[in-house]
Order: sequence, then structure tokens, then C-alpha cells
Amino acid sequence: MMGDQNLSDPRPVDGALSLALIRLAYDEPSYSCIAHFCDRMDTVFYRVRLLQNRLNVNPSVEEKWVSGMGAIHESLNRKCLPLCSDHINDLYMGKITLQDIDCTSFVDVD
Repeated sequence: MMGDQNLSDPRPVDGALSLALIRLAYDEPSYSCIAHFCDRMDTVFYRVRLLQNRLNVNPSVEEKWVSGMGAIHESLNRKCLPLCSDHINDLYMGKITLQDIDCTSFVDVD
């Protein structure tokens, strides 16, 4: 949890303010949705773009932390994820988070 002075506290922002999902046009075979317990094959690729880096927030300055917010790990930046229409809507609406997605299934698309 943030502020517990663990090894390294995460960046202090999260959510729609720090994440952009960009829909990709991709002609490769279908992948199954990577939301947990979803086997739908009618998916669309979305590239994760982290915006928190552009905020230039210093994680060591506790006064600038946003209460109740977490951080999105830097390793998710620019990764592509196949999501079905139900789960992309749920992600946009905040019904699910990136924690509800199988991060081992990310696809690198260049």
C-alpha cells in the first residue's frame, strides 16, 4: 500500500487520468479475450499507453499523492491486449481494472 515506506512506493496516480487505450487495426488470427474467465474470440486489440509519466509526479513527495489511488506498473506501457467488447466497456466504465486481466497474455505488436 502506498505510504507504508515499503521498498519502493508506486507512483501516486492511477485510473482514467493516467491510462489511454488505443484501438489497433490488426489482421492476424483472433486471440481470446484476456479478461479472467472469458473465452470469447471476437476481440479487438488495444494498446496500453501510460500517461502518468507525463505528469512528472515525484513519488517521494507525499503531499502530491492522490488519496486512494494506486499506480500502473511501467512494464504495461505500450503492451497490446485483446479484449472483447464487453470487457473493454467494463474497463472504460471502471467495472474491472487491469488487475482483472491476465497480464501473462499480453501480445507485442510492432
